Amino acid sequence: MPTTLSKSILEIDDLQGISPNFEQLKVIPQETAQKIETLIFGKDKNTFKVLTTNNFPQWLRSLLKSLEDKWYKYEVFYTSPEGFTYAMSWYTDMETIAEQKRKAEKEQKQAAGKWAIAMIQKIFEARDTMESGDFILELIRLAFQTWASDLHFQPQEDGLVVRIRIDGVLQELLQFTHEDFKKYLQKMKFISGTKMNVNYLPQDGRFSFEATDIDGEKRKVDVRVNFMPGVESESTVLRFLDPTKSISTFEKIWFTERTYTILKRNLEKNTGITIFTGPTGSWKTTTLYTILSYLNDGKRKIITLEDPIEYEVKGIQQSQINYSKWYTYEVWLKAILRHDPDIILIWETRSQETAENAINAALTGHLVFTTLHTNSAIESIPRLTSMEVKPYMLAPALNLIVAQRLVRKVCPNCSTKRDANYWEHAEIAEALKKISDLDPKFAVPFDGKIPEVVGCDQCNGSGYKWRIAVIETFEITDDVRRMIVDGKIGVDLYAKARENGFLTLKEDGIIKMIQGDTTLDELRRVL
Repeated sequence: MPTTLSKSILEIDDLQGISPNFEQLKVIPQETAQKIETLIFGKDKNTFKVLTTNNFPQWLRSLLKSLEDKWYKYEVFYTSPEGFTYAMSWYTDMETIAEQKRKAEKEQKQAAGKWAIAMIQKIFEARDTMESGDFILELIRLAFQTWASDLHFQPQEDGLVVRIRIDGVLQELLQFTHEDFKKYLQKMKFISGTKMNVNYLPQDGRFSFEATDIDGEKRKVDVRVNFMPGVESESTVLRFLDPTKSISTFEKIWFTERTYTILKRNLEKNTGITIFTGPTGSWKTTTLYTILSYLNDGKRKIITLEDPIEYEVKGIQQSQINYSKWYTYEVWLKAILRHDPDIILIWETRSQETAENAINAALTGHLVFTTLHTNSAIESIPRLTSMEVKPYMLAPALNLIVAQRLVRKVCPNCSTKRDANYWEHAEIAEALKKISDLDPKFAVPFDGKIPEVVGCDQCNGSGYKWRIAVIETFEITDDVRRMIVDGKIGVDLYAKARENGFLTLKEDGIIKMIQGDTTLDELRRVL
């Protein structure tokens, strides 16, 4: 719309050349405008532009006086009844555009997967028209709705790369200049409660936001943020903690009937320690919260020590490590027994003292769960003995060791099957023979065909959608306990475990691959 109009009487042709300001059009509601044949179609600084037929002068005078009372100026333009009828169509245009905007906002809020990635690209191109806080929060929300587990802002020499991790695999989304990223970095520090003027130390923070799922339902998502100093800028990683995924079922974690039976048998014990091992991001947290939920029957006291508390669970006493206040695993474990717990969760065993305190708790009538970082379940035992944990204490305390890894699941919409080549067939046949030799009931039929990925819109073209766990369970029997005490924790221990029916991560993965859940390439990538 021109900032000035050269005449005060406007014909229909004049009105057709005007683009009304819809925000100002709202000042007089449509019904009222129709009734008094007067509307406001624009504003230049402090001056409103008023269009009228002047058929209702008393109403016009009242409107102009109300503007004067608020120290506004006005410019009145006159038109014929026919011209005003045309001008009233602006209200219809306004509602049409508003409806289109509402639809676009709804699509943006509900965008998921491939469409969320496309929406990120769209708002990135329009970021200069948005408030920096609004842009970064929308980027974070859409990143979550791509099905990503975490969002990375990684500095490089020529700029800062934005990546998301979907199903365990990083993919690049955007690139900022270092200067452009600074304002968004400050916003993330502010909302996560960290010090905005500190860029020479690592900092941890957290915040929450609301996301809309594909069904239009809102849910709260917690975000854990870490800032780490870099050369040009600070590396920033956001990990999404979705409460809807914190407590699952053992079937959804992909415990098979065999592994679930072994786990459940040990969950029904009143004492002893169960160890979960695997790298970061292998669903140890999900498995542990699922176990706590399973055991949380209101009849037993459950106390956890976590670093950090990722999800709050009703009915469980959760405690947060605080190293700055000297509230460590070691200090807490000495105090916790005075609170008479039945079940104890120690989030991570990092030192000899923590391990010995956990074992002592397991030997004195408590059911204990903890995590350890090793490559396999059996390797946990030499790891603990290398911490100088006494074998005669470790052996009677141990119940079960569970190792987990995550592999991508083939997309159910587009995956196909193909004939395995010679080398693939030989690798699978060898694994199946070992499985069958352990126990014929573990054997699974193999028709020579294996899953192959294709790629479609539903899986962002990757051929994979979501992830599944491959799991090995090492149950501690009396003969294994004797070997631990005798120091036989190498090849002999593995042989004894196999004798007792122990299946490796790869063998569990092979079974799930034959059943059509993942691919041989994916098992090779992870295992």
